Amino acid sequence: MAYSAEEEQELNELKSWIKENYKSMIVIFVLVFGGVFGWRYWQDYQVAKMQQSSVEYNQLIHSKNKNNQIEQFGIQHSGTGYAVFAYLDGAKSAVLEQDFKKAEKLLLLALKDPAVTNNEILLSITALRLASVQFQLQNFDGAANSLNIVKGEAWESGKNLLLGEILLAKSDKEGAKAVFEKVLKSGSQAEIQSAQVRLNNL
Repeated sequence: MAYSAEEEQELNELKSWIKENYKSMIVIFVLVFGGVFGWRYWQDYQVAKMQQSSVEYNQLIHSKNKNNQIEQFGIQHSGTGYAVFAYLDGAKSAVLEQDFKKAEKLLLLALKDPAVTNNEILLSITALRLASVQFQLQNFDGAANSLNIVKGEAWESGKNLLLGEILLAKSDKEGAKAVFEKVLKSGSQAEIQSAQVRLNNL
C-alpha cells in the first residue's frame, strides 16, 4: 500500500524522532519496569524478612537462655516489631525477677526501635511500662518524663494513676489529689476504684 506524501512526511518525522530519542525511551523503559520489578522484589524481601523474624522470635521465646539473647535479637530484627515484643517480654521477665535496672535498659532499647517510634500504641505501652519501672527505681523525674511520651486518651487514666503515685512519692499531695480526681471522671471501674483508694488515704 502506497503512502500519500503527507503520510510519508509524518512517517519520516516519526522515524527521525525515534532516532533522536530512542536512548531516552530505553532509559525510561528500564526505569519504569525496573521500578516495578524492584518494588515487587522489595515487597517479597520484606515478607520473607517478617516470616524469618517470626520464626526466630518463637525460637527465642521458648529458649531456656532467652534473657541473654534478647538484645542481639533486637539488633538483628530492628524495625520488624518482633524486636519490640522481645524487649517487652524480656522486661516483663526482669520485673518478675525484681531486676528493674535490666527492665529499664530493655524498655529504653524498645523506645528507640523504629517499630515503636512509628506506632502510637506501641509507643504508649512501652513508655507506660518504662515509667512504672523507673518509679520502682525511685527515678521519679525519669518516670514523669516517660509518662509525657504516652499519647492518646485510652491511656490517660492509667497514666494519671501512675503520675499520682509519683507526685505522692515527691510529697506533692495536692498535685496527686488533683490527678487522682481526674481518674474518677474518665477511668475504667478498676481505675476508679484504685484512684478512690488513694484519695481515701490522703
